[in-house]
Amino acid sequence: MSDTANRPAGTSTADGTATAQADRAPTAAERLRTLLEHASSVVLDVPGVDLADRPGPPPLVDCAVLPDGAVAVLAEEASSLHRIAALARDGRMRGELDAVDVAPVPMPHRIRGRAAAQGRLTVLARATPARIASLFPHRPAAGHVLLCLEPDHLAVEDLWGAECCVDPARFAAAAPDPLAREEAGLLQHLDAAHADALHRLARHAAPGRGARTPHTVRPVALDRHGLRLRLLGPGPDDLLDARYAFASPLHSPEELPAAMRRLFAGGHPSR
Repeated sequence: MSDTANRPAGTSTADGTATAQADRAPTAAERLRTLLEHASSVVLDVPGVDLADRPGPPPLVDCAVLPDGAVAVLAEEASSLHRIAALARDGRMRGELDAVDVAPVPMPHRIRGRAAAQGRLTVLARATPARIASLFPHRPAAGHVLLCLEPDHLAVEDLWGAECCVDPARFAAAAPDPLAREEAGLLQHLDAAHADALHRLARHAAPGRGARTPHTVRPVALDRHGLRLRLLGPGPDDLLDARYAFASPLHSPEELPAAMRRLFAGGHPSR
């Protein structure tokens, strides 16, 4: 995979007053599952096979993780991906999913994470229109089929760090972050409507680095554990990421307003 999620070289989290909550973080399996299901873009490649009608990079796809840890991939019925997978009757066809997560708010170093899943690729049996609609409610079921990637190698690299070998069993048991579906809209709302509150949070972010307030503050990530801000100074390399942990992890988006009010009332960045 690439350098750590295109992370700014000087980025760190700032010291603060958080105690036990500072240790709370999503597992690598949870981060991987969230990224695969909610990435900005996912491509599926079949190494060693010349996909017809592919003028450049591998095709963009949508994917959803099944209860057994396999990844359902939505593909057009008439696509070369479907045709090649259907002809691979010996079960030796391998596929590679590569996902990229991009911050929904403009800022330097906007790529937040990358994930990779490699494994056996087949056509998913019994992919009825109803099943397609249940897995991909925002995509038309007509004209589409489901492929199945059974991963044997999983890796993730994001703002939390890098994990090159995520256990498939842990991946199967993990749940995506409950805020992931709404995160983009929430971050854009914070950036547009609550810039003053973000700047107040930023004043706590860098003790020992001087008293000046960053020129710009951008909300870079939000999950059940807390909010991450990117503090931008006057220079191109004057960057700092600060993470603000919620008092306890959230279980649903409905809990977010109260958690954000408590954070704005006196949040300090966690380690």
